[in-house]
Amino acid sequence: MPRHPAGSPPATWDRATPAAREKAALRSSAVAAAREREREGISRTAAAAVVAAGLRVTPATVRRWLARADGAAASTPAAALVDRPKSGRPPAAWTQPGAEDAWRIWRSDYLRLEAPGAAACWRRVAAIGSVRGWRLPSAATFMRRLRAETRAAEVVRAREGRIAALGTHPAQTRTVAALRALEIVSGDGYRHNLFVRLPSGRIGRPVSWVWQDVRTRRILALRSGETESADLVRLAFADVCREAGVPEAVVVDNTRAASARWLVGAATRRGRRGRRGSEPEPAAGLLDLLGVRIIHTSIDRTAGGKARGRGQAKPVERAFRDLGEEIDRHPRAAGAYVGRHPQAKPENYGSRALDWAAFLSVCADGVRAYNARGGRRMEAAAGRSIDETWAEEIRTAQVRRLTRAQAALLLLAAEPARVQRDGTFQLAAGRAAGLPANRYHAPELAALAGRQVVARFDPADLHGQVEVHDLAGRWLATAECLLPVGFDAADAAREHARAQRRHLRALDQADRERERIDDLLDRTGAAPPPAPAAEPKVVRLVRTAVEHPDAARRRQAWDRLKRGIRAG
Repeated sequence: MPRHPAGSPPATWDRATPAAREKAALRSSAVAAAREREREGISRTAAAAVVAAGLRVTPATVRRWLARADGAAASTPAAALVDRPKSGRPPAAWTQPGAEDAWRIWRSDYLRLEAPGAAACWRRVAAIGSVRGWRLPSAATFMRRLRAETRAAEVVRAREGRIAALGTHPAQTRTVAALRALEIVSGDGYRHNLFVRLPSGRIGRPVSWVWQDVRTRRILALRSGETESADLVRLAFADVCREAGVPEAVVVDNTRAASARWLVGAATRRGRRGRRGSEPEPAAGLLDLLGVRIIHTSIDRTAGGKARGRGQAKPVERAFRDLGEEIDRHPRAAGAYVGRHPQAKPENYGSRALDWAAFLSVCADGVRAYNARGGRRMEAAAGRSIDETWAEEIRTAQVRRLTRAQAALLLLAAEPARVQRDGTFQLAAGRAAGLPANRYHAPELAALAGRQVVARFDPADLHGQVEVHDLAGRWLATAECLLPVGFDAADAAREHARAQRRHLRALDQADRERERIDDLLDRTGAAPPPAPAAEPKVVRLVRTAVEHPDAARRRQAWDRLKRGIRAG
């Protein structure tokens, strides 16, 4: 909006509409023409009449313009001729008896979280007014007064709630100029709008976990599964580390999958359940072991406990709209698309379910298309494709790589366990209903009986080897699965007996090889005799005031013995 001319009242010129300013400019031209006539020697009345004839206004109107312009600066006559704002007096409709009471009732009814319609609120007020004899303005007049006296943000807060009111505040704009490629990655889960035949055999909508580089917006990994789980997040992160490198930090929300304790450890702000019984709290999660900083996005909550995450804090949320086009609406998925919401179902809804292998292929093609599309307007891309931006940025970035042991660690799930006296422990993972948990054994664990350890295993091969670590993440041993056998399985019993004999032979051999105390004494000489114990100079017996019940009988027997000896 242009600023007011010098010397004019800011409240008058700044509040004027463009039409009012145009009208003031026309009046300024008329005043200039009338003054020109006055300089030619005719009177002001005659000059005003001449100018009024050309503008189709009365001469009195032109004379009023001249009077208003006489008190203004010569350089800003238009500012003096702009229409003044209205006096602020309420319209006549609001001066009627009961109008103010009706306005307060209507406003309190309209500004509720149930968000009733303005016309319905007016009808309720009109019913009250008909009883009390009020003359009410129209419903449109009520709405005009509301817009004039109440801020739009206040209306949103009253009718839509606290979380919706956050949208009335300007969002924070963040720049990635100071970041480098692979410094921060953001991740989130996306439920596809497709019917797919899942690996379990049922038909449903799969979930993909996506990791995206914040600097270049490149999708680094996409893993799909039946549900959003910690394993899905972990495997997708393993893809990032294997293909691109280990990032410095990750940005995730507070969902159970992204905040699993064995991923983030004892990180704060998880807000999840406590420990179960004696289950340990891991001192370091998988991301902590890799030196990856965890950034949790904030959550907006209402007084009623409802919450909404801040999706704008994760750039990957913006990519989901493109992935929905590239994957969910791909020609190879025709007939399997279900729509973005129940009211947007296509006519061929439910006519087809995409095979799992075909779905994974469509996902891979969609990610490649997303990264390769040119003309990107992102800050780092500047018109290039994401692939081109990534190729240029990654050449100058310092990338951390995983060792083979670390890469294998990422591919393993984790579960706490307590070591038994015989060096075994149990895992509940994969346990079927009514069946015992899998048992695992490593001889090295016998020395850790009673201690809590972390078992890392491949969920797809629960009968394979299990890597055992302590709570700090240090490797302890590799345990083998002890499979249960039938009650009458003689071969398995014989094999178990042979294993027991081998175990005992190994212990016997270790016992034989252990140095004996006799051999040690022979080699080092006999130990010197112990020094005699020091005796006190005076010894006094303890006298008790309570006599033993047999004391008298014992004295009599002793006396008879002494008499017999003397007589003999």
